[in-house]
Parts: sequence; structure tokens; C-alpha cells
Amino acid sequence: MRVLLLEPDYWRCLGILQILESDSSISVVGERDHKKILALRSAPPDLSPDIVILSHSLTLDYQLSVIQQLRRLFLNAQILVEGYDETLDAIADVLRAGAKGYFHLSSHPSNLVRALQIVQAGRIWAPREAVVLMVSRFSEEDVPSASGLITPHELSLLKLLQQGLSNKEIAQSLGVAEVTIKAHLTKLYRRFSVHTRLELLAYAMNHHLIAGSFMRPAPHHDA
Repeated sequence: MRVLLLEPDYWRCLGILQILESDSSISVVGERDHKKILALRSAPPDLSPDIVILSHSLTLDYQLSVIQQLRRLFLNAQILVEGYDETLDAIADVLRAGAKGYFHLSSHPSNLVRALQIVQAGRIWAPREAVVLMVSRFSEEDVPSASGLITPHELSLLKLLQQGLSNKEIAQSLGVAEVTIKAHLTKLYRRFSVHTRLELLAYAMNHHLIAGSFMRPAPHHDA
């Protein structure tokens, strides 16, 4: 597992590095100076992390858009935000911005390795309450369209689904967490009494919610 650490606090950085370097399955990669990493326009050929550990302080200094910046820079990397004493609101915000998890530094050091494994596997590491809050906020901001059947966010999701994108690809395109996409798909399945992505798209096209046809077969491995 290749891990890039972006932590501006010197002592905190040393502490995290000590945990990472004590595990033989983890290889710490990249520049220690976060400013040099964040100034990159493209990732160097020899820098391809599996996970980027990002200090929550940098989401305050550079705003939450830094998460999307890192996702564009390292296309195959997951983002794990770390920090102290963040509220559920703050954690929900970083998840919605595209981070795959939030690790609280007051946790036992061994939990960091576990968090990295969970995030690398594509799952979320965060308090359940924060995940629920993130999904509910996304839904609350959705205002129904004129048809009354779908919201603008759901329409965007359907159009990307029509292109055959996976949940992960749709999440990256919309700048949200993958769990949000799964939650919206589940809600659409129930609303239109369908059970698969193909049935959902067929319903949407038959009822003129989206126009056109499939650009390529929709993958069947996502929920």
C-alpha cells in the first residue's frame, strides 16, 4: 500500500510517519512538503499513491476543494482526512467533498492501519452519524424538477448512469462520496419500483426523464 502524507504540523507528521513505517505493508511515498504537492499540475510518473492522508487543517487553509484537487491529481487514490476534535458536521463536509474517510487522531495508533485498509478497499471510515448526515444534507438540497419525479441531482446521476459509468466514476464526476450515489440509486429504485440499473434507465427513458439511448452497456457490478 503506497501512502502519501500531507500534514503541515511537524510533530504530528512525525507521529503519523512512525505508525506508517512500523507496518511492512505500507510504503510512504512522495514529497513531505505539502505545498509542493498541492502546487503540482499533474502527478509525476513515479508518484502513484493508493491513499492520500490529508490533514483536516489543509481543508481549512485551502478549502474543501483541495480534496477534489487531489482526486484529480491522483486518479486512483482514495483520500483519508485526519485531525482532532472535528464535529460531525465537519466530517460530513469532507465526506461529501469526496474523501473516503475521516480518522480521528485520538484513536489508538493501530486503528490508522485498519482505516487505511478499509479506505483502500473502497469503504468508508467515519462515524455512522456523519455518513447519515452527509447523505441527508445532499438530499435536502435537492429541489424537485418541474416534472415532480426527479430532482436536478438525480437527473445528473441518471445522465451519467446512461453513459455506463460506475458508481465510483459518477461520484467523482459529481464531486460527492460514492455512498451518496448508492443512496440515491436505492431511493430511485424504490420510487420507480425497479431493481437494476438497466431497469431504472429503461424507466427513465420510457417516461421521458432522460433522452437518447445507452452510450455503452451499464456495468452490473455496482449496487
